[in-house]
Amino acid sequence: MGSPDQILSARIHGEALLRAQRPELEPLMADLREIAAGRDDIRVECAGTIAGSWFGSPGTKYGHELIAAGLLLVAGPVDRELLKRLVRTGYETQQSNWLGYGPSSPSGPIPPASPG
Repeated sequence: MGSPDQILSARIHGEALLRAQRPELEPLMADLREIAAGRDDIRVECAGTIAGSWFGSPGTKYGHELIAAGLLLVAGPVDRELLKRLVRTGYETQQSNWLGYGPSSPSGPIPPASPG
């Protein structure tokens, strides 16, 4: 038998997975399928770049992006190789954006604006 924390973790994990399959979400997924108009590649592209961007800088966001990406993914078929590539693209883009504004940036820090 697991510790109380392990038991609670397993319960939360299971409940989250069950709730992700609730019928109330179907209208949201149907809307996304309709908007995508059969373009599963673009739907997966959006999901991948949204999720990858969040993973690239999770401390600056709350996680609604992951819910959006998840809804896009469960709204239809997913090309897993395409998704993997696009998550990486979203992650790398966010990392380069995040890193491009500080002293560690390859081009150095942004110089202060001149007065007047």
